[in-house]
Amino acid sequence: MKSIVNGPIPDDFMRDVSNRLNTLLFDKEKRELTVLDQLLLPLEKKYIPVRNVDEACAVIKSMQVRGAPLIAAVAILGLYLEINQKTLKDSAEFLHFLGEKSQQLIDTRPTAINLRNALNDLKACVLVSSVQTVQGKLASLNEKILEIYDGEQEENRRLVWNGYQEVISNCSHGKEKLTLLTICNTGSLATCSWGTALGVIVALHQAGRVENVYALETRPYNQGARLTTTELKHNGVPFMLITDSMAAWTMKTTKIDAILVGADQVALNGDTANKIGTYMLAVLANHHKVPFYPVVPYTTVNRSRENGDSIPIEERPPKEMLQANGVFVIPEDTPVWNPAFDVTPAELITKIITDFGNYPPKELKKAVEEFSQV
Repeated sequence: MKSIVNGPIPDDFMRDVSNRLNTLLFDKEKRELTVLDQLLLPLEKKYIPVRNVDEACAVIKSMQVRGAPLIAAVAILGLYLEINQKTLKDSAEFLHFLGEKSQQLIDTRPTAINLRNALNDLKACVLVSSVQTVQGKLASLNEKILEIYDGEQEENRRLVWNGYQEVISNCSHGKEKLTLLTICNTGSLATCSWGTALGVIVALHQAGRVENVYALETRPYNQGARLTTTELKHNGVPFMLITDSMAAWTMKTTKIDAILVGADQVALNGDTANKIGTYMLAVLANHHKVPFYPVVPYTTVNRSRENGDSIPIEERPPKEMLQANGVFVIPEDTPVWNPAFDVTPAELITKIITDFGNYPPKELKKAVEEFSQV
């Protein structure tokens, strides 16, 4: 694609997936889907079946499946499995069913825009189809679902390549090895491929360019402690786990070359919604003059939202802050505020790394408009 930065991707770049963690197993022929229960990690590795939209919603809402790209994939595959089991009498019933199930899926995690974008693409595909029969519309829908699912692999390679080149070109300053910092989990456990921010980190490690990675534990769900450390260890990446409140002192006492984060939604002006604590990191990065990069696919950009002021922020149940491994360690009646995300203002962001190029926030809207016409 002409929008790839820094030249074409080498053929062998991130091609070997034999050692990559698999978040889901999807058999197209048998139409069977199982997903990795991430609540059990790192102590247990267990795959559970998803056979319909209700089960897809359940694993997404419970956070057995999480990460904006992965949420979208599991959602559309759950829809694929259910709609192919249904007998729908006419196009009107088909469209009603599709709309109803799409809204059910969107309601599970309202901040993650990849899910809404994917479902909107499916509905648009069916609506513009000239075929009026149920079977014809179903065939169009099936083709689009599999196109989105399969396309994520190459989209991810472009994203990781662009991030890899950005960090090497603009953050190394002649250093052979880099020290990086990240929050939450943005690797293969958050996608169907290598991941976003953590995918870039793994690529840098494979090239021998990583000295150390500071991984924030990411309270209260501990995605950094449970999931990111699992991935870093699995891939042999040198790392150090720190608490969220240690980030400032880490930047003060250690030379951090770049901070790489993911996102669940990016507005056209570059405002970025991501895991709670990301805004804090951006403020600290700005103070300590550390480059700060959200790493996101095109599907994470909300093409209808001008800025982050109205991004819906999901609030999680209080018990997630009060419990450890399902046991209350803080009195159950303790007042709790538990927003799952925060919004980082565009002015704190160095560049937004995407699969269609790397852009300062003020250039993002134009780039998105141009890319959408490709």
